[in-house]
Amino acid sequence: MRKPSPDISFRVASIAFYPSIFPKMKKITATGTIMFSLGMIALAIISFLSQDFIVGRPPAWPGTLHINPLFAYLSGSILIILSVAVLLRKQGYRASLSIALVLFLCSVLRHLPQFMADWLNSYKSIALMGGALIIAAAFTSKAQNRQVLILTGSLCLAAFFISAGYAHFKFAAFVKDFIPAYIPAHSFFTYFCGICLVAGGIGLFIPALNYWAALLSGIMVLGWFILLHIPRFMANMNDASDRMGLCESFAMAGVFFVLAGLHAKSQSSVENTKKAEDTLRIA
Repeated sequence: MRKPSPDISFRVASIAFYPSIFPKMKKITATGTIMFSLGMIALAIISFLSQDFIVGRPPAWPGTLHINPLFAYLSGSILIILSVAVLLRKQGYRASLSIALVLFLCSVLRHLPQFMADWLNSYKSIALMGGALIIAAAFTSKAQNRQVLILTGSLCLAAFFISAGYAHFKFAAFVKDFIPAYIPAHSFFTYFCGICLVAGGIGLFIPALNYWAALLSGIMVLGWFILLHIPRFMANMNDASDRMGLCESFAMAGVFFVLAGLHAKSQSSVENTKKAEDTLRIA
């Protein structure tokens, strides 16, 4: 019997890592799905209060188009029904894809005519749509469909993260003022978070780093939800932007946790296949 090569030993060590974390990743995937669903439900409720579909912060309808509040109530109701289906894991795959379609029709398309006039929110609407695709990927057992959804969703998330990172530098003064007073070193955190956003967006497409990029991005956004958005919301519950920011950050953190779980599952499957191949070679 041949002595295992260093390369094989390294693979075996990596195999031991991924299966050990995969059970935990199942839990974090389920938790992320719940977070996304609750975030979408909350945004739909805000749409009722605003009497317009505000998910993804689309521009106002033309003044000659009188479709609200009926459109807001109808689209918001559909979003709640679909989000509850995802939350209860009832037809979760179809419900998640339907959420992506609703966001595309009701938010992304409304941004397109003036995309660059409000480019950050335009990318945010694309990211939320991509997040729904990531959630859908967690419900399908078809590997090819799952990979397409993960790739498409990751592109949407990365576009928003990289653009948001750029915004931290372009609009640094605004970001500094946005940070609550109790958090020190506003300038440092403004630029540091900008770098983290860009790194997170790029890391989603590096196979050796995509799991960590997704997991750490989720932790970062959840940190903003706790440290930034909750205090701002509590300080002024009537501010529409802060209400949306609270829900968006919660839903987005959930998306990244689901994506991390999907990457852990994929890596575990790949490494188990390598383990079987290497065992045969050693024998």
